[in-house]
Amino acid sequence: MRHLHYHHTYEKEQLQPRGFDSALLKRLFGYLRPYRTFVIIAVLLLIVSKGIEAYVPIYIGKVAQIILDNTSPTALPLSDGLHTIMRHCLSIMGLLVIAYALDSVNVVLKNWVGQKGLYNLRLEVYRHIQQMSIDYYNKTAVGSLMTRTIHDVDQINLMFSESIVPLMGSVLLFISICIGLVIVDYRAAIVLAAVLPLVFVLTNHFRCHQRKCYEKIRSIVSAMNVFVQEHLMGASTIRSFGLQEQEKRKFDEINADHRNANIETIHYFASFFAGIDFIQSLSLITVFLVLVTFAPPNSGFQAGTYFTFSLYILMLFRPLADLAERYNLLQSAMAAADRIFHVLDQKTEDLGPAEGPDLDEVHSIAFEDVWFAYKDENWVLKGTTFSINKGESVALVGVTGVGKTTILNLLQRFYDIQKGSITVNGRDIREYPLHALRQQFSVVLQDPEIFSGTIAENICLGNPNITDEKLDVVVDYVNLRPLVNSFHDGLQHYLSERGGSLSTGERQLVSMARAVAFDRSVLILDEATANIDSGTEKIIQNALMKILRDKTSIVIAHRLSTIKDVDRIIVLHDGVVAEKGTHQELLKVQGIYEKLYRLQFMGKMYTHRK
Repeated sequence: MRHLHYHHTYEKEQLQPRGFDSALLKRLFGYLRPYRTFVIIAVLLLIVSKGIEAYVPIYIGKVAQIILDNTSPTALPLSDGLHTIMRHCLSIMGLLVIAYALDSVNVVLKNWVGQKGLYNLRLEVYRHIQQMSIDYYNKTAVGSLMTRTIHDVDQINLMFSESIVPLMGSVLLFISICIGLVIVDYRAAIVLAAVLPLVFVLTNHFRCHQRKCYEKIRSIVSAMNVFVQEHLMGASTIRSFGLQEQEKRKFDEINADHRNANIETIHYFASFFAGIDFIQSLSLITVFLVLVTFAPPNSGFQAGTYFTFSLYILMLFRPLADLAERYNLLQSAMAAADRIFHVLDQKTEDLGPAEGPDLDEVHSIAFEDVWFAYKDENWVLKGTTFSINKGESVALVGVTGVGKTTILNLLQRFYDIQKGSITVNGRDIREYPLHALRQQFSVVLQDPEIFSGTIAENICLGNPNITDEKLDVVVDYVNLRPLVNSFHDGLQHYLSERGGSLSTGERQLVSMARAVAFDRSVLILDEATANIDSGTEKIIQNALMKILRDKTSIVIAHRLSTIKDVDRIIVLHDGVVAEKGTHQELLKVQGIYEKLYRLQFMGKMYTHRK
């Protein structure tokens, strides 16, 4: 049923079209404010070039009349003959060259300014997304955020480069042409004005349908991005369950909707421009009849005037078509801007006070009567209390969903508690700046994150304090040397996305090396050996024994056999601390921990017997 979910998603989005919003546009232009001088220059160049473009038909009409009459009109004090005609032609060519040169400079300026503004916008979107809370990531599809950062920002690029300035140019050209028509012959201009309502009706019809099509296409693209991103990340799962054909059919449905939406757009374009061509031909015929009918007595039909009108008619419908098409681009960009600013307006993570007490090292951690729920009052923790001292290795144990990982998230302030207090060195963690607090923790997760890059880059993560000498020490410390030596380029061996060339255990060793290299006060191991094969587990276990001896550490363990040597085990049950003690002490109590350990032990015995 997943394909129905995606279908519903883009249908729901397309029902929310975004019209013209001056406040939104003003906010967008704020990103161009540092370059406003260049914007003003671009607008001035546009005015001059469109003015020249609108004057050229009048000039061409006069030259045409000179050629036909073989006389020079009194309005142009020029001599007769071929030489004069050549001079006029060269003048027209000069005007066109100037207009095209100004247009070229204008295009370069508007695109340069637009790219500068978009650079700042995309950077702000990316930084803002990185500052969002973990809860926001849990509720928002990654593909959707990718669409905001890439596709929607590109839509705004179209607004700057293909909408705003060209729209202004089209409006200026249309006004200039209308003025020129009146100057040449107001009667023919009035008749031509009677035809324009047909153009406006056709344009409005095209614009409305195009807006709906653009909205639908954008929504489908967003859903497609989400689908592709999720299915590429889950490719191994899809293959394991033999779901390739089923998922292909789901993608086919989204892809077909995308194709159909684009074909629908093409149909509207075809009908619109065919209608424009028809009205244009109708206008040429109408103007010809008017000029013939109302020609002054004994003067005959003025071919130069008709020639000017013909050029104007051919030019007149171009800005009208541009207005229709570019207005839809503007609406599309406005909708994209609305979605981007919706993300930017989301509240970012609370960074804590700008300044706070010094936190160079963690000496103590304490949870005092902590209550926490992810939603409403569905409490995960119900008065949890315990403490950890410097140098201690403490394991959190309990059944799935009891709140072990939640405790680690609360300690790093990925979420804030509703009741009670969490203190570090005797101070509430909310008194520390967030970056200062998190800099005290190194984390090794059950599913380690490996980035595209070398092994060395994945360990150091750009930290300049990790020297080559320290890196070599860390590699030996966590038993990563055999893996490094297996590659001819050693630490410079390039790892593909998510460490695809490494086994789960090898990725975990790289993650542990990273945690040790950063040398933080507290090491957090969240199910670090849950998915490791027995051979790699021994290597990791040896590394863990060193780390647990030397560091303050908090361990969440799926395999209880891996935490027998920690200083203290905290057993969680129903949101509270049910038991505390060493491995041997808790076995003697014969409580929850003893039952969990016995179940795992019996399971291993049963497996070995088989």
